[in-house]
Amino acid sequence: MKRLLVLVVCTVMLLTISGCFPRVKPLPKAVLIDDTHNNIFTSSIDEYSTSASSDYFEGIITILYSRGYEVAYSSEAGFNPQNYAIVILSMPLQAYTPTEIAALNAQLGKKGKIIMMDLLVEVPPSSTFFLDALSDGLNTGIGFVWGLVTDTVNNIGGNKLVITSDNFGAHPIASTLSNKIAMMFTTKLTVEGNASAVVYAENSAVFLTYVSSLEEQASIPQASDPIPIVAASSVNGGKVVAISSAYAFHGTLMGIVPGNTELFEAIVDW
Repeated sequence: MKRLLVLVVCTVMLLTISGCFPRVKPLPKAVLIDDTHNNIFTSSIDEYSTSASSDYFEGIITILYSRGYEVAYSSEAGFNPQNYAIVILSMPLQAYTPTEIAALNAQLGKKGKIIMMDLLVEVPPSSTFFLDALSDGLNTGIGFVWGLVTDTVNNIGGNKLVITSDNFGAHPIASTLSNKIAMMFTTKLTVEGNASAVVYAENSAVFLTYVSSLEEQASIPQASDPIPIVAASSVNGGKVVAISSAYAFHGTLMGIVPGNTELFEAIVDW
């Protein structure tokens, strides 16, 4: 009888104690696409503007819908990343404020996922610098390096600017990939700490720095290690993925390169 009484008392105490700690409410199955930081695809600067956001993200939105996600743009819903399971930060030409970084940290604390996508811009301001600063602010261990990755061997149609690779790392995202991916206007990533490379450029790739145009480039001496072009990190309970070329997920390139679709699906499912 005493044992039963002790068991009941302990159970009541555990239930009482557990009720004192607030539970983290799961984030809704929704995606926020940032289009309020002068992002290249919505930029008012003609040389940066590419197309309407709905057209640009057509490929990835189709995948997100197929997996049951709702999709919103920050220009319409506000930049409130802490309310979304996935936040896509693509090609910003404007810095993120301390308040915005805190909100992104809060989203990660709720086991959210942030996808950061770069694109080489010849002359600063460049999304590379803004994403690198943000990545540092979030302590991801991923660095964005301004410059261009080209490959005269592994590419599409002989175009060294459209590199291809199936040089995959050991990260879980890479474990489901089976086809080459393609990237255009690709920058370079660095990884340290908890960060890991998901995809490397092939060993034939070269990292170049701009001089004045795509035809006038100077090579930067490279270490023997391959160049990371997709990386991932676990941060504050959440996940961060960095892609060095947002064009990898443009609807057109995804339509002709099956590996790019595989990659985005793997990122969403990770």
